[in-house]
Amino acid sequence: MVGPPKTLQDLRRVEGAVRVTCRACKAVKQYDLEELILDRRFRRLSMEWEAVRHGLPCRKCEATDTRVDGVPFGRTDPEVRAIRSRALLMNLALAVLDDASRRARDEDVCVPATRLALRVLRPYLPDRELLVTFWTAAETGRGKPHGPALQAMRWIVTKLVDAGHPVWAEFR
Repeated sequence: MVGPPKTLQDLRRVEGAVRVTCRACKAVKQYDLEELILDRRFRRLSMEWEAVRHGLPCRKCEATDTRVDGVPFGRTDPEVRAIRSRALLMNLALAVLDDASRRARDEDVCVPATRLALRVLRPYLPDRELLVTFWTAAETGRGKPHGPALQAMRWIVTKLVDAGHPVWAEFR
């Protein structure tokens, strides 16, 4: 990244964090970037870097006289490895389900690999209803021209994207 970021999302490229230093009480707080983005999105605040720099108050004394800096590579190595491994695991499970949903019309895909992929995705979804829908669509969809398992796969991907999980572009 060359130059200052334009939005909070630009800090994702350098796996950054946001550090707020209060000029009044000298308190320093480092925010996780994803939590800050979710918080600002929930409160419908601007993601522009200038708005963030001038709008973040001190968490200790609530003063608005703060200095806001982007900290590149603000996460620790174990955090980064854990996030990457969860994303990789989730996307590999989606790859297995994508393959199964494309083959479900012609052959039986209710095999242990599909079941394991559904089990892997369970912690990332709010409930298991979509996973059960995929399984029943894969069981009953054999020979049907419209492929109900493909539709169930699309619903799962949509739910994961809506929840903010890093889903590979091939599945979107």
